[in-house]
Amino acid sequence: MVFELPKLVDFGSGELVEVNHLCQTFDISRRTALLYLKALHIKPIYVGKEVVFSLPSFNRIMYVLTKPGSPGFLLPGSRGKNTKSLRDSGYLVEVTDGIIEQAMRPEVLAEMAAAAGKDPSLLRKFASYRNKPEGRKKKNECPTI
Repeated sequence: MVFELPKLVDFGSGELVEVNHLCQTFDISRRTALLYLKALHIKPIYVGKEVVFSLPSFNRIMYVLTKPGSPGFLLPGSRGKNTKSLRDSGYLVEVTDGIIEQAMRPEVLAEMAAAAGKDPSLLRKFASYRNKPEGRKKKNECPTI
């Protein structure tokens, strides 16, 4: 097996990476890699002959699925998917809306940054962020993005 670095494209909001990245990382076929993305609710982007997906989205969902207390996950093509005892014990075979909502929270970014050993001052910024309801704005207040 020859390992080639996948092509990365960054548009400023995160990296898009070729599906071949999943194929090489997990030693799976392209079809199975696309089934992985479907099970994780990540829509691939088709550009000519290439198929790319959002690596930050993949990382966030996988982080939520693998952290302590998660129910466990059975990816397409895994041997565990045919094991009745695993399915009966609560392992998921598809990402739920709750997991997607959890992965979108800024606190998850803070946890991921802490796990990677990032600067603690950045963590406070992520952890303190809250979606505040739109209220009355002061006269000289700048709009938030």
